[in-house]
Amino acid sequence: MLHLLPTELFVHIVETTAHEYRFSDRRTVINLAMSCRTVYDIVSPILHHTLIVTDRNAEQLESLISNAETRALAERILSHVHCFHNRSRIENPFDPHLLVNIESVETWSSSIFGSLAHAQLKRVYTNESNLLEATCQLAPEAIRAVTHVSGFLPMFIDDSGWDSFFADPSGWMQSLLKKVPVVTHLGLTHDYPWKGDYRGSIALYDYEAVGTAIRTALRDRPSLQCIAIRTCGLPVELRRADLETILRNIGDPRVKIWFDMRPQTTWDEHVALRVLDVQEDRSLWSEARPL
Repeated sequence: MLHLLPTELFVHIVETTAHEYRFSDRRTVINLAMSCRTVYDIVSPILHHTLIVTDRNAEQLESLISNAETRALAERILSHVHCFHNRSRIENPFDPHLLVNIESVETWSSSIFGSLAHAQLKRVYTNESNLLEATCQLAPEAIRAVTHVSGFLPMFIDDSGWDSFFADPSGWMQSLLKKVPVVTHLGLTHDYPWKGDYRGSIALYDYEAVGTAIRTALRDRPSLQCIAIRTCGLPVELRRADLETILRNIGDPRVKIWFDMRPQTTWDEHVALRVLDVQEDRSLWSEARPL
């Protein structure tokens, strides 16, 4: 009977069904797509809108791209991807140039940014230890529309390139914001719950300097709607008081924090929760709250 409906109503019903079952009952969406070519053309962009790569599926994706018989289909699937989350330890499981419609990227290696000059990125999240250095790899053409940027808040005393932050937090923050001229949401995360016992390497903040850096950023960039901080695992225990001190001293409701208390002491636990967050549309922006 669906074929008797007006075209726009038919499309609306199919799109709504596909969105509803995209994560919770993926098989239903696949069966819906296989019913006919018209429905496939409607459902396919929804089904493949978000791509989550983990250690489990990275090799399979690589093989689909490298196989001559499946490459065309794989390229078509990747052309539908708008949100790409690489949670795999394989740096780039395929040529990033195939992400022709990408808007949101989460990746362990910011080297992928150099391949996205053609993209109109809106959200960028990098797991690399130096957020400022990672944003430098974004091409001007790709960064002009970026409104959400997330990466690591300096935490460790080591050789990961955070000397510039600890020496001059305000200068570091200003340099970062210059790289992303239209950013409205800046996210800073503690995301190494599986690293082991690193109590001895936890850096001591100059609370006043960090607070000044954030206050200055909010003052100089009126378009900033939110600076959000996320922490999980052992850092919650070790840094909660420090972060609360910084936020109280700032006293601005635009500065928010997410104390993620869910157990994630191993890599597998962490990745499983991150995948679940994507599926349930949970993010730093939805979970962070003013102190």
